[in-house]
Amino acid sequence: MLDDTFTYGGWAVGLLAVGVWLWLARRAFPSFDVFVRGFDDELGLSGTPEERARRARWHQIRQAAVALTAVAALCLSIGFAIPD
Repeated sequence: MLDDTFTYGGWAVGLLAVGVWLWLARRAFPSFDVFVRGFDDELGLSGTPEERARRARWHQIRQAAVALTAVAALCLSIGFAIPD
């Protein structure tokens, strides 16, 4: 029963992680205006505080996606390692 909990819990967390990664991939392609603006200020030195806060939020979302993937892999490995 414990192995099923880890296995199916790992699958559920893995599906959630895949959803977050797909959402991030979809949002990764900027519009043309944003793309051109990125070349104007590559280092982001003239960014407003709102833009810096937005970048920080994206960094947190990417960290959450990595953490979800790691938790899913850990749960699945534990679930598959416990003998039936």
